[in-house]
Amino acid sequence: MKSLALVSTHPAQGKTTIAVNLAAGLARLGYKTILIETGNPALLNLWFDISDANKPHGLKTSTDMGFDILMQPDPNINTTDFQEYDLLLVDTGNDDLAAYPNVLNHVDLIAACTDLRSEEAAALPSLDKMISQATANQHTIGLIIPTMINTKEWSSNSEVLFELMNYFEEDGIADMIPE
Repeated sequence: MKSLALVSTHPAQGKTTIAVNLAAGLARLGYKTILIETGNPALLNLWFDISDANKPHGLKTSTDMGFDILMQPDPNINTTDFQEYDLLLVDTGNDDLAAYPNVLNHVDLIAACTDLRSEEAAALPSLDKMISQATANQHTIGLIIPTMINTKEWSSNSEVLFELMNYFEEDGIADMIPE
């Protein structure tokens, strides 16, 4: 089983959108996939039209997109609890990173979603340090996923990307335009 945790410095950075689209795409390719929402499930509730009355908190449910979801599970869960899956995606909330140490300590990759506004990207090294402390320095952010750019501010976008490359190295930044 492969596992990926998505993090961000603030809400509305694209984590859930990336998680849902990645889970759906992998499910279409035949991979048994589960998406775990450890933070606020409001956006997933909208994606899957789950009302407050029947939110499956702590319960695994299947989606019409071919993958399973688990919203707000017990903090003591471990990635080994999901061995029947090919891929485990974890959509984290900013305030719950330390609450799920068993998950963060055992994921294969932690990816941070960010737009390229300088204040959002500038907070990524602090988030990286917070994750390092929460995971006893076992894992840090391994990939930065730029999710939004301002096409009218190319010079600012470039400056932010170069700052991120200085901290996370060039290979740690996902291509904004895939090949």
